[in-house]
Amino acid sequence: MGPAMAAPSVSVGATALNSTTPRITVRHVGQEREPVVVIDDATGLLGPLRGVAARAGFAPAATVDSHYPGLLAPAPVAYLDGLVRFALPLIAAHFGTGPVVPARARGNFSLVTTPPAELSPDQRVPHVDAADRMQFAGVHYLSDHPAGTGFFRHRATGYETIDADRLAVYRRHLDAELAVPGQGGYVTGDHDHFIAIDAVEARPDRLILYRAALLHSGLIDALPPHAEDPSRGRLTGNLFLQCRTAA
Repeated sequence: MGPAMAAPSVSVGATALNSTTPRITVRHVGQEREPVVVIDDATGLLGPLRGVAARAGFAPAATVDSHYPGLLAPAPVAYLDGLVRFALPLIAAHFGTGPVVPARARGNFSLVTTPPAELSPDQRVPHVDAADRMQFAGVHYLSDHPAGTGFFRHRATGYETIDADRLAVYRRHLDAELAVPGQGGYVTGDHDHFIAIDAVEARPDRLILYRAALLHSGLIDALPPHAEDPSRGRLTGNLFLQCRTAA
């Protein structure tokens, strides 16, 4: 169990809310022992955030050149700023970077809506968000849907993280593997080309933080009914945070 930290102070609408003290656990997954930080009771903002998401303008991820298998909508700037401020000391403490400052951050609300039979080949395997060890990803579970996040090792290369030095070799192997018809649907465990190394269960107001270069996938056993409805689908808040070492 990690140290107690104050929750991010975030304004949603006209009200600033804080949760009780978040509970922080740090896992080290796989052979590479990559940190995954799990924060329960992260914000105390479930109700307000669900309300904001219900009024948000969701659109297919492809319209913003994203490979996400569903819909995306803008998230409040104050919410994302609060997550960034909360994440920075956790990154410094647990990812071996020392003190860091944000270089760039973006985020959104997300809903998984693509039926398994309609996934592209790349969407049927684990992925990385960036081949960059100084970029970090956060997933904030905002619904009651149980589908969490899994982490994986690529069988052919043994890689669990994909950085710039590994990208060409990894992509060469993966392109050859995807050229041959294989397993369909969402990946939810061991796969023809990947080994599951750990998984984090989704819980409402649980936030997970991990390196964007870590191979991962949402563990979508089945789409919920009305998957496109923010009040009934697998709703998450997502943060992508590029950091640099503090001067």
